[in-house]
Amino acid sequence: MVLAGQYLERSVVVKSGDLVLDALSHRGPRMPPCVLASPHPALGGSMTAPVIAELAWALTRAGHATLRFDYRGVGASQGRSRHAAGSLAGGSRLSPRDLSDEVEDLFAAADQVRLGQTLCAVGYSFGAAVVLAAANDPRIEKVILVAPPTSIADFSRLASVSKPLLVVCAHHDALTDRAALQAWLPEGAALEVVPHSDHSFRRGLTDLGRICAAWLRGDRAAEVAAAAQRAPDAAEGIESVREVELDPGDDAPLELDTE
Repeated sequence: MVLAGQYLERSVVVKSGDLVLDALSHRGPRMPPCVLASPHPALGGSMTAPVIAELAWALTRAGHATLRFDYRGVGASQGRSRHAAGSLAGGSRLSPRDLSDEVEDLFAAADQVRLGQTLCAVGYSFGAAVVLAAANDPRIEKVILVAPPTSIADFSRLASVSKPLLVVCAHHDALTDRAALQAWLPEGAALEVVPHSDHSFRRGLTDLGRICAAWLRGDRAAEVAAAAQRAPDAAEGIESVREVELDPGDDAPLELDTE
């Protein structure tokens, strides 16, 4: 039994060309709706990854509709992934062609969740590369990239993103070159670092969700400046994340979908 106020995602299917993708969705009244792109299929990446699940939870709690999905060939989604196990061995890097199937799947999911509105595309790890490849599409209004793996994909295209952009990195992440990301960030983009965390965010997972939800809602003024901290590499000009509390606002609390 689902009780009032409990979090309830619905299992849905997404049509991507001739394929059917498995997905989970939750309705929400606050704009923009959000579509979430998962980690690398060859590394076990799916919509059930803890980071993707936490982001879906946090954004839904902030009032946004969310849809997370499995790429073709992953989980119960039809088709075959071109990313076989071991495809990243030997330091190989992803090309735009390597992302084409997943970008197509992302657009299919976007069309299902946005219902004629523009949306926020959120990508974690490999999903960040997928979202960046799609970022200039007019269907996408805002972009959130979590732990972009610069070691396996080219993120220099960040400089061409002309939309509101948030990049969130883990403090201890061997796959991400934060200095390079900072150099590529366009003016006005935000870079946040979750301290004491690694690429999987085994620490700081709830902080990650709060950061993304606060940025999307525009709650930067609600940050607690007194709790500001700096990571050990602050001398390099990279500031650690500040503690974030979501502003509940003056309206009645949002009710999660329980029907």
